[in-house]
Amino acid sequence: MEAVGGRAVRPGGAPRGPSPGPGAGLCRAAQRGPDETVASPRPAVDRAPLADEPGGRPPRRARVRVRGLLAVLVAVLVGGVGVGAAPAAADPIVPPGASDAVTALAQANARAADATEASLDAREQLTVRREEADRTRRESEAARVVADGARAERDRAFVEVDQISRAAYQGGQLDPLGALLGSESPQAYLDRTALLDSISADNRAIVQRFLDATAVAEGAERDAAARALDAERSSADAQRTADDAARRKADADREVAAAQQALAQASPDTLAALRSGGTTAYPTDIPGAGIAMDALRVALTQQGKPYVWGATGPSTYDCSGLVQWAYRQVGVGLPRVSRQQALVGVPVSPQDAQPGDLVFFNSPVSHVGIYVGGGKFLEAPQSGDVVKVSNVRSNVTGVRRIVLA
Repeated sequence: MEAVGGRAVRPGGAPRGPSPGPGAGLCRAAQRGPDETVASPRPAVDRAPLADEPGGRPPRRARVRVRGLLAVLVAVLVGGVGVGAAPAAADPIVPPGASDAVTALAQANARAADATEASLDAREQLTVRREEADRTRRESEAARVVADGARAERDRAFVEVDQISRAAYQGGQLDPLGALLGSESPQAYLDRTALLDSISADNRAIVQRFLDATAVAEGAERDAAARALDAERSSADAQRTADDAARRKADADREVAAAQQALAQASPDTLAALRSGGTTAYPTDIPGAGIAMDALRVALTQQGKPYVWGATGPSTYDCSGLVQWAYRQVGVGLPRVSRQQALVGVPVSPQDAQPGDLVFFNSPVSHVGIYVGGGKFLEAPQSGDVVKVSNVRSNVTGVRRIVLA
């Protein structure tokens, strides 16, 4: 189990919950309703109707064909990035038949959004690395205190052993022969050997205490040295992460500035074309129970609010900021960025998606929305646009279901 925001979220495995009902199932194929068109930079993938669309659930052969196409798409998206290759850029949200100006504007938005997500992710990782560095430093300091105490105990034991050794060399009659030769009478010899036995037992205890203290001290020294090395490595990791966060922040600032300039210079027609498709009047009273449905209904109340890079509400949002805000309203804390949100909950096959599931796009993940059913999802799409319900596009790379334990 994973505790998120004070409530346990199931991190993986088979999802628990009601069996798929109305609104279940989505496909990576671009889907167009009779009253809207939705951006898709890739050719649409033909598919049979979803379970909650006219025509019902597709026949088995059609389902197999769709799954095959999905598998090919996954292989292209995931396998297309080789070892050492630069990560793929986020797909721009481009309306079908868009002009070059609209396409260029959407591409600028995609670069800015991708850089912003990477910057926010690096900032979150920096917090983690710094906390790890602080923890290992505290452990190293505690181990050094233990090692110092163990050495002090060893030194005290050594003083006692040293005293015994000196007595032996200075004629302290610490052996049976010495006791016999130095006795004035047989009774004195018996008394002296009895005392010697007692002293020998004490000496053995002293020597054993010294050996034990030495072993403890050596172990404590090794542990302290290892923890000091861990602390040094964690500190170096934190510094590298800080450098990476600064670089990604500079990249994000540059890309956002370029996109803002492109938006400012765009004509009203270009901006209108960029915003085309989708609806901001989707019903907010979707039936259904569970934490995911509660979050979805809350998120739907934000339709029409502007997209702003890095915004987390309540007046403006980016894609992952909207998802995080919605779940926070129902008492569940989620990570800030989409690529971290894609690790929470349990994975779900796209064909089995239900309203409330999180839908992720691009590889690496850089966009997220909440599935509403019927092949549609709620999203904060891009700068120049607003929170709205759109058709699911073809570049889906994952679906996750938030399930409380």
